[in-house]
Amino acid sequence: MLENMRRIQQRVDQLKKSCNQFNRRGHTPSDKTFASAMSEATGKSESNKISAQSIKETQPSQQLKTDIDNLVEKHANEHGLKPELVRKLIAIASGYNPDAVGTNGQLGLMQVKPEIFRQFGYTNPFDPTQNISAGTQHLSQMLQKNGGDVSLALAAYNSDPASVKRFGGVPPFPDTQNFVSQILSGLGSDNKNK
Repeated sequence: MLENMRRIQQRVDQLKKSCNQFNRRGHTPSDKTFASAMSEATGKSESNKISAQSIKETQPSQQLKTDIDNLVEKHANEHGLKPELVRKLIAIASGYNPDAVGTNGQLGLMQVKPEIFRQFGYTNPFDPTQNISAGTQHLSQMLQKNGGDVSLALAAYNSDPASVKRFGGVPPFPDTQNFVSQILSGLGSDNKNK
């Protein structure tokens, strides 16, 4: 029994250490909920999740938007993507908020999943350069895996490639379907990246 408790405590310690790599500005974990921390930070009342509407209401400063647009140009071109696609993804996913945290744990401007972020060897998902680099690499891979079909690539980016394969197209998940349709509606009828 004591040995089992020791193993459990070691696993808890490992998980804490793993989570700390994404901890920003030296903050330490606490007993606060995410919602209460957001409430404290923003001065707004506590809610259980961030809505897409509240993300869209956050307007980036002109300088921040210019800096982000420059990063988008650089990394989109580097990974063979249209900058307009990446800009629309950022606008829909995070509203140009580098500190955005999605309801399913996606992080930063491009709402990159932590495991994808780590896969590319980056350490700070809230750093716009690292986030856009990881996000464009991942989106480029999803386009390649889906024959250049933007809707399938976006669906795989938002949910996962296995779901797109399992359902033979955009999965029937409301979040994924909304994500794909919102981005594509801003890009016109061209469903190819190139």
